[in-house]
Amino acid sequence: MWAISLSVLPIFLLLVLGNLLRRNGFPGGDFWHNADRVVYWVLFPALLFYNTTTAPFSNDLVGSYALALLGALAVTGLLSLLAVKLLRIDPRIGGSVFQGAARHNTFIAFAVADYLYGAEGILLAAVATAVLVPATNLFCVSVLVGYQGRSTTHTLKQRLVREIVRNPLIIAIAIGAFLNFSGIGPLPVISNFAGLLSKAALPFALLCVGAGLKIKSIHTGALYVVISTALKLVIFPLVIAGAAIATGLEGVAAMVLIIYGTIPTASSGYALAKLLGADAEVMAGIITVQTMISMITLPLSLTLAAAYFM
Repeated sequence: MWAISLSVLPIFLLLVLGNLLRRNGFPGGDFWHNADRVVYWVLFPALLFYNTTTAPFSNDLVGSYALALLGALAVTGLLSLLAVKLLRIDPRIGGSVFQGAARHNTFIAFAVADYLYGAEGILLAAVATAVLVPATNLFCVSVLVGYQGRSTTHTLKQRLVREIVRNPLIIAIAIGAFLNFSGIGPLPVISNFAGLLSKAALPFALLCVGAGLKIKSIHTGALYVVISTALKLVIFPLVIAGAAIATGLEGVAAMVLIIYGTIPTASSGYALAKLLGADAEVMAGIITVQTMISMITLPLSLTLAAAYFM
């Protein structure tokens, strides 16, 4: 465990550094808000485009990743909806519980895959992201809009289309996948430009994730935090591991899949909660608690997985 823990420690130190910088008002003003926008609209799309263009989209690999990731997404999502209904949780809070169980922090996943497995890891992370990001956004927007209780099927479809069409991560994945599948491959100059931007994406993104953690929100809605965290950091990884075993995945391909099973929920869930009427404060608590717990559970899970898959 110590080898993997030491390998991922720099990633979590970047989170801590980002939080300390923001809490101490450095560099001040609206820097962290604008930094988030740069990561979301420029740096991370460049990373996804650059790596998706050359990612190994073989039929067997994509099928195994889709079965595991989408299966885990469906199981945890349905269980969270069931918990919201049985416990009669307010729909606004229910939207945050669902996001906490279903969303994934792609920034951390890419960083861990890169640190542990280098170029192969980051290419496989691009495959996992291409499978998971569109489905996650579809499910989360559908649930949050549905919980508002004021949308017809027509307006729901409009909202879904609008959120997906303007999502820079999905656009970057779609363009990169097209170039990959069509045989065109990396574009001269454009791909090199995206490659340069992508080098800044992960460290800058991790600083922003850390800056976005709200320590004071840890005590907000303890029951809701426990439900979403149990689903995301226990049930989700178990489904992923079971699917990896069932499909015969092994080596780095299996380990990257396990990484996606063990990462916490995405910090972008806070912005979506505010935008679509969910409880943003509960979402902030879920994000913060899951990220802190994952500092322990992620290396532990990867150590156990490495003993079986490597």
